[in-house]
Amino acid sequence: MHLKNTLRIVLLLLGIGTLSVKTNAQTHQVDSLRNKLILNPPDKEKHTILLALCGQYFSLSSDSLLHYIELGKKIIFKGTEEDYRMQLFYCSYLSKNGETEKTIAIADSLLKESNHLKSPQKIQIQIRFIRCSALIRNNQSKEAIELAYLILQDAESIKDTLSVIKAYTLLGWANMEIGQYEDAIRFLNRGYHYSTNENIIGFGSNLFNNLASSYGNVNKYDSAFYFIALGLKSSREKENLTSLANALNIQADLYLKKEKFALAEKDLKEALEVRKKIGDILYLVADMAQLSSFYAYINQPEKGIEVARNGIVLAKQINNTSKLIYLYSALAENLKKTNRIREYANSLDTIINLKDTLYRNNSEEAIARIGAKFELQKKENIIIRQEYELTRSRYFRIGTVIFFILSAMLILLLYRNYQLVQKRKLEAIMAEQKKLSVEAIIVAEENERKRIAADLHDNLGSYAAAITSNVKYLKEGILNKEAIITQLDENARSMVTQLSDTIWVLKNENLLFTQLADRYKVWMLRLMQNYPDIKYNYSENIAEDVEFAPSKILNIFLILKECINNVLKHSNSTDVIITFTSDKTWQIVIEDNGIGFDFDKTKKGNGMENIMDRAHASGWNVEWRSVVPHGTCVFISGNTTK
Repeated sequence: MHLKNTLRIVLLLLGIGTLSVKTNAQTHQVDSLRNKLILNPPDKEKHTILLALCGQYFSLSSDSLLHYIELGKKIIFKGTEEDYRMQLFYCSYLSKNGETEKTIAIADSLLKESNHLKSPQKIQIQIRFIRCSALIRNNQSKEAIELAYLILQDAESIKDTLSVIKAYTLLGWANMEIGQYEDAIRFLNRGYHYSTNENIIGFGSNLFNNLASSYGNVNKYDSAFYFIALGLKSSREKENLTSLANALNIQADLYLKKEKFALAEKDLKEALEVRKKIGDILYLVADMAQLSSFYAYINQPEKGIEVARNGIVLAKQINNTSKLIYLYSALAENLKKTNRIREYANSLDTIINLKDTLYRNNSEEAIARIGAKFELQKKENIIIRQEYELTRSRYFRIGTVIFFILSAMLILLLYRNYQLVQKRKLEAIMAEQKKLSVEAIIVAEENERKRIAADLHDNLGSYAAAITSNVKYLKEGILNKEAIITQLDENARSMVTQLSDTIWVLKNENLLFTQLADRYKVWMLRLMQNYPDIKYNYSENIAEDVEFAPSKILNIFLILKECINNVLKHSNSTDVIITFTSDKTWQIVIEDNGIGFDFDKTKKGNGMENIMDRAHASGWNVEWRSVVPHGTCVFISGNTTK
């Protein structure tokens, strides 16, 4: 179905109307410009009015904006600065409708063609703003951050305060989209403090809204309410409907966290009324996710499920991963309320996969490299300017400089042989180090290959042998056919599960403690459906995340599975408690209320031996303790040093 038709259906479901060209009241500024246009002024005055109208794109519906852009293209001369501004407004129209790839392509084309303008730098900064915003909307936050640094550099070089503040706003927004709220606050505060001019209230609504949202996400509510008040004030004064809808939704979220439900509902309803005038799909799906979470919070999960699923359809059509995570999280909240455990587990699985995708595309390491590159370039520019000023001030000392250069050349000649010898020594040392490094890498890769092969042989070989035996008995008809088929199915499932877990680990370079906890939680949800008579409780308290290599994450995952299998097969327990904690050390505890055993007196089977071997190989501690009055507790722990 066409995107616009789908959007209209969803909006009808939400009861917020359709998106069409608005002829009724929009804002005072828009209505005033429309009235001037109705008088049919001369072309020169008309294209000024149309540019001003399109400049209100944040308060226009998509259809209205496109209508004014098409009128402007008919009377504005090609290749002029006004023509470029009109094309930028067309890019804004495309972004509002989720066509980010097309927006980026047009922006790239405009950058190549704009050098002939009289003052290209300012218009090129505006083109880059549009491109950066489209990258963020397209889940390309890493590339957006790099481009925002370039915008910041150009804006600082021409001392354009407004563009500098906008660049910091983009840096904050990009970090918010990938969940880096502390970094977002750092960049946004730089923008806020860059200018002491009170006029920042007039153009800083997006900056204030993003600051409020970021502070809310790190539970600093006093700061969040302070900045959202500024965001609402700025949005209303400048009649920026997009920013106003965003501010109302952020304030509603803050009220929700403070359990002020009536105020939250009032803001959400007002935000939807504003949003229906402008039709920005990206933020529409964000609003739908927030509304779904609100329904979950006030115990109306069926409404929340319907809103979230409609939002997922839209988010998939614009291919926005970060908003899909938001929507699936809201869906999971509502499914959990209705006790749909299987669908809830599937939603969690989807969230894990989406987070993995987003993490790979926007790794913290890559973003840190971009930041370091920008800071280095900035320092080099400062050095270049200082050297230039120094050279100018020393023109009258040219004779002294020449004498100094000649003296330096003489000294260099005297030490030339010494330098050549040192260089050869250094090259020899570096060559030897490179040789040793290559050999070490080859040995490490071979050891890792052998270890993985041994794991696959140990874990999958037994299942393969069992399946072969099942097939043999099935052909010969020696045992009961139904029992053999059941055993064959169980062995095949175990093999697939084992292989899936191994592939999940090995396809990532490194995995976090939180990702292990999420994966294990989903595995437990599915496993315990087969044991309805056993209650289990899962909890986590992760203050400091830990990063594991693939071999170690596979070891710990297999240890945990073996521990649970031992509980289910041997303990006769009715309750199991699983706890993940991480601070200065990380620890996983599995406790049951079964019959227990004496670790020192009990003969160690293959399962316990495997657990101890894997823990020892990874440098971890594993300990079995008896629980009073009965039961067993297993402790697995290690350091949080990465």
